[in-house]
Order: sequence, then C-alpha cells, then structure tokens
Amino acid sequence: MRQVLISAIVAAVVTGLVLTLEDVLEREDDALDIAASPPPAPAPAPSNAAGIVLSVTDALTEDTWVNAARTSGADRRVLTDPSNSICYLTRVQIRGVQGPEDSNSCVIEIDDFTGYWALVATVEEGGASEVRCNARCLVWDEEITQ
Repeated sequence: MRQVLISAIVAAVVTGLVLTLEDVLEREDDALDIAASPPPAPAPAPSNAAGIVLSVTDALTEDTWVNAARTSGADRRVLTDPSNSICYLTRVQIRGVQGPEDSNSCVIEIDDFTGYWALVATVEEGGASEVRCNARCLVWDEEITQ
C-alpha cells in the first residue's frame, strides 16, 4: 500500500512539473516565432478545452480516535473516491503509552466495502494508550470550459 501511495504522489508531482515545463517551453517558442515572422491570423478558440482542477478536502470535523484505557480496537472514517484523489495524514497523536504492548497506528487504506479511501485509527489488543488521527485528500477533476 505504501508503494502505491508513493507512486501516486511521485506521478502527480512529475505530471505537474512536465506540464509547467511544457508551458514555459511553449512561451519561449512563441516568443521566437513572433520575433521571426509576422503575426498569424488568430485561430478560433476551441469550444471545449479540458483542464484539470485540483482541490483539497476539508479535514474531518472529528478525529478518528481510540482510547484503549476504555477498550482497544479501531475507529474508521470514509474519506473520498480513490479514482481521482490521493489522501494523506494531517494528524497523528498518541498519548499514554505504557510500554511495548501499546501498539498504535493511523492508516489510510481503500475500504473493502465502499471502495473509498478510509482513515483508520487502531490500538491493538493489550494496549492502554490513546491514538487520534485525521486526514485530507487532494482531488483532481477535469473541467470543461467554453
């Protein structure tokens, strides 16, 4: 799962860099063309130009949390559709660790039931500590402009 997330993040960063570099190179080519030749007749604007719009989801209003002083286990919150998003942890807080038996985790995974990203806070059986987690997601959508 970690490799998938790292690969998705690297792909998003590389895509952004390639698009930015492409725009810079096109501007330089356009500047050279303008200096070397008379201005061309304006081309008609395309009726549908697709672009990508990035947005970030709000943090969950309530953290996922487990207080193992009461009972150990897991707390799960569904986040968003993974087909056009990547999610990341924004908060991991662990309190009251008594020893090595206190095993806590905050995990973002794809929920088997809903197929959406899910944030899961877990304190393993035998632990007595508390864990709190929160996350946000980067979402991309294609926007059609007129």
